[in-house]
Amino acid sequence: MNKNYLIKKPILVSVISIVVIFLSINYINLKVNLNVGSDLTESKTFSVSAGTKSVLKNIEETMTINFYYSRDVAKTIPMIQSYATQIEGLLKRYVNLSKKNINLNIVNPEPFSDEEDQAERSGLQGFPIGQDGTKLFFGLTATNSTDDSEKIAFFDPSRGAYLESDLTNIIYKLNDVNKPKIGFLSWVETMPPMGPDGQLGQGEYTILEELSYFYEIEFLDQDVEEINNIDLLVVYHPSDVSEKTEYAIEQFILNGGKATIFLDSYFEKADHSNKVSKLDNVLKTLNINFNESIIADGLQATRLQGNFSESTSLQTVLKLNWPEIRENSINQNEPYSQGLSLVRLVSAGGLSQLKDESNLKYIPILSSSEASMEVDFEQTQDLISLINSFKPSGVIFDFAARISGETQSSFEQSEVRKENHISKSLEPINVVVFSDADFIRNPFWARIENFLDSQVLEETADNGALVTNIFDTLTGYEELLTIRKKQSPFRPFTVVQKLQAEAERKYLGQEQELQNKLNDALSKIQNLSGNQVGEELNLTDKQIEELALFQNEVEVTRKQLRQVRSELRKDIDNLGAIIKTINTFALPVFVIFLLFILPRKLGIKKRLGRKS
Repeated sequence: MNKNYLIKKPILVSVISIVVIFLSINYINLKVNLNVGSDLTESKTFSVSAGTKSVLKNIEETMTINFYYSRDVAKTIPMIQSYATQIEGLLKRYVNLSKKNINLNIVNPEPFSDEEDQAERSGLQGFPIGQDGTKLFFGLTATNSTDDSEKIAFFDPSRGAYLESDLTNIIYKLNDVNKPKIGFLSWVETMPPMGPDGQLGQGEYTILEELSYFYEIEFLDQDVEEINNIDLLVVYHPSDVSEKTEYAIEQFILNGGKATIFLDSYFEKADHSNKVSKLDNVLKTLNINFNESIIADGLQATRLQGNFSESTSLQTVLKLNWPEIRENSINQNEPYSQGLSLVRLVSAGGLSQLKDESNLKYIPILSSSEASMEVDFEQTQDLISLINSFKPSGVIFDFAARISGETQSSFEQSEVRKENHISKSLEPINVVVFSDADFIRNPFWARIENFLDSQVLEETADNGALVTNIFDTLTGYEELLTIRKKQSPFRPFTVVQKLQAEAERKYLGQEQELQNKLNDALSKIQNLSGNQVGEELNLTDKQIEELALFQNEVEVTRKQLRQVRSELRKDIDNLGAIIKTINTFALPVFVIFLLFILPRKLGIKKRLGRKS
């Protein structure tokens, strides 16, 4: 018998067996809805987190959840079927973990039925299927014993990574718990604009709306002289703060109050005149040095699209003063930043310790790369010029830091001192300081998308997750972090991005040099000809010779310029092709490799040898 046939046949049988077993397990799990399996994702997207378990354990009143799913209508939509199975399985686990404090009803609203009318009355959105008026309902309503209600009008499959967070948030809102209280002290207008119809429009601070589900937010007056009865103080861009208000902030911190401070070296909001934050005395108390220069980062810059200059053909350019802080520059040892992978900042300043010797502990949260430099705002207005003049300092600047420990007041000699003045912190302080305030505004981390008749928040960076994580930690709700960590799907190819940025800087310099050379030659031609054209041109033989040389230089320079631009596009296209190839073929090749290696590891080859 052919020996090669003996070798190939068992391998073929093994491959077919593995595929059949895999498909059978998935089919049984789908039909029986066993809701079993292993979660191999890095962020445990499909596991019930400790935060959810804590919320479910502390339910104080019975809730009712109605899951509306047009099962028959969705038979032709596999994506909806699969997502519905995941939702149903997760809801059943919620029921078990809540110790039966959740009543779950799974409703199949058939077309033109009473259940369909009930779904519409509940505010759910039916998705039209076909031309006969049939609608697909795929949403949820939840109520508590006092008839408070929440809903998901339609489950958007693209929000699969947020499923547990969305469901747990609804449970949390309906549970009758005392919310922590935030005192929000701001020098910026954060309320959404009023529309012509008298309705509030979509503002830039959706994050405050998101936080209001979990916190009671009290907006403090800018001239506040005493801060009491709050769980967390948020100081937002203190650009024109009085000494009395600054004293109130410091005394709140020294009295054991938790705080988060958002400073800014240039607040990029057009209708806000005071661009630079000032909080000198409080920062002295915290032993913080705030560098008011803008920090440009060559390796973590945001890439913008558009036509930015006549001197370059590039359709995308790095905006060096908008750093996108990547995973390696995010402190992964802190609970609120662990697992985050991209935080986008906007013209941020730099933070560092004011004095090396201090009783305060300084822990960086966000940092720049070594390829960073200090610039002023005027330098950031010409992106190409900034790239060409960029000279990395080799210094790592911090954009956010946590300060804890014991400290002294900076108002010992001030006239604003009160009788109950606190000279030394009564207990270890706990404060987080950011060098950017813009980054929590919607355009820099999220966009609002219309889905059916609802609006959905689509995150493009981890800015919101970082801020809510810090608030949860400072107010004692650390367990909620295990839910929000799943909302970090940003996994960039950082090595490729660095190569692309280096190539771009190299070619931009060459392109700018050639463009300047071309402009210079054209200017000399214009000066030599005296702006004369056609038959009016009257030149000496020497001038004609110089003109010919300049014209030849123009042609050569233009040719070199086209070559540089072509090479830049080629390099960028090659990098994109490499990524596409890896995404397309790497996983299949790896699976095939395993299928051929596993049988040998299991001893098939040895058994064949014994048979022969």
